[in-house]
Amino acid sequence: MDTGDLYTFIGGFVVILVIALIANPGALSKVPSLPVSVSTPTVQVTEVPSTKVTVLVTPSPTPTPEVNLTPRPPDQPYRIVYTSNPFTYPVIHMPDHMESFGASDIPLQESESVPFAYIEEARGGVTQVFSVPYEIWALNMSVTANRLPQYATFRMVLCDAKTGIILQGAEIQNYGTLYKVVRTSGSRYYMIISIDNVDSFRITLETPLRLYAKDRPLT
Repeated sequence: MDTGDLYTFIGGFVVILVIALIANPGALSKVPSLPVSVSTPTVQVTEVPSTKVTVLVTPSPTPTPEVNLTPRPPDQPYRIVYTSNPFTYPVIHMPDHMESFGASDIPLQESESVPFAYIEEARGGVTQVFSVPYEIWALNMSVTANRLPQYATFRMVLCDAKTGIILQGAEIQNYGTLYKVVRTSGSRYYMIISIDNVDSFRITLETPLRLYAKDRPLT
């Protein structure tokens, strides 16, 4: 084929193609499109190690119920009686000079005292041995003499039960009251009592409340 014929063939093909496009415009849409490769940028993800935080929680203390404790009420004072065998004691006779014991002592400067023992009689004698655990206590004496008050006399001495040493003494002429303080404890004692024309007497042993309640359980 020569050059002239080739040009004629190409021109005819172009004319046919143009006529076909005019006759069917959507023919070109049926031509498959070539895939277009779009590069997507790669995102690098770096994992950050997690940090573990430990929180210490202190438990709230359980409230302790409040209990109000009060001292146990005082016991009834016990009664001291006379012994039936005073001859086993180291001393059983009154001293000759009672005036050496002097007058009544000043009462203990305490808000409250508690009686813990007593003796109440209408005759003289020697008491049984008794113990007192308090370092400070007192003998609170009261004498009644209605028949012959002008001739009434009351005498008392407190003795150490082991040695017979006289620790305290008192004398009341006619009638009335008298108070003697004793500052010794942890020993055993007895009393020698002599009366003349006395109707009755009472000796109350008492101690401050703070000492009485010191070793007692609470309730």
